[in-house]
Amino acid sequence: MTQLVTRDEMQVIEAYTIDEAGLSADVLTERAAMAAMNVLAAGRFDLSKVLVLAGLGNNGADGVALARLLHQAKIPVTLQFVGNVNRANQAVKDQLKAAMACGVQRAEKSDFKEPSLIIDAIFGTGLHDDLPEGLQKMLKAANHIDNTVVALDIPTGINADTGDMHGAALKAKATVAFGYPKAGVNRSTGKKMSGRVITQDIGLITPTDFTFSIK
Repeated sequence: MTQLVTRDEMQVIEAYTIDEAGLSADVLTERAAMAAMNVLAAGRFDLSKVLVLAGLGNNGADGVALARLLHQAKIPVTLQFVGNVNRANQAVKDQLKAAMACGVQRAEKSDFKEPSLIIDAIFGTGLHDDLPEGLQKMLKAANHIDNTVVALDIPTGINADTGDMHGAALKAKATVAFGYPKAGVNRSTGKKMSGRVITQDIGLITPTDFTFSIK
């Protein structure tokens, strides 16, 4: 496994990339979606019916962008938000506008037995509290179904630093780690729930004098 990073370290690297190196957050979102698309195309996943579960933060924005790319590649995909999209951050709303302009199909509810592949873009590295009870129940129910799940950056419900589970977590068969794998995918419950971790370059620029805490 390549260099592991903590949540705080990832935030520093992302901030440097955006604020100092000049790559916009929108560019990183697009690069993340393209990286995930490349993994799906090369990984022998069944793409006959893809469901993207998107949250309201930056991880959700990555998922919405991926749904658009899948749709534009003529792959059957449905986008479902977990939470009220009116409360989503601006990155999600911007990506949703583009997805809707392309004709991406949305669903309010889904039968998790139907998709051939589920993309987990609900919560990323920012999670530090237990998941809402309703979401915990949904994830536990989904884990009882033999779905193939691919998580973006880290499985929902897993702490990015410790790998501990915040009430429940969605078990992935593969996790696409953007830039660097997060420490939590190799620790505690996170190691079991992350499946195969596939690290993808999304153009992050790490300061030359940056010191990683994990050796």
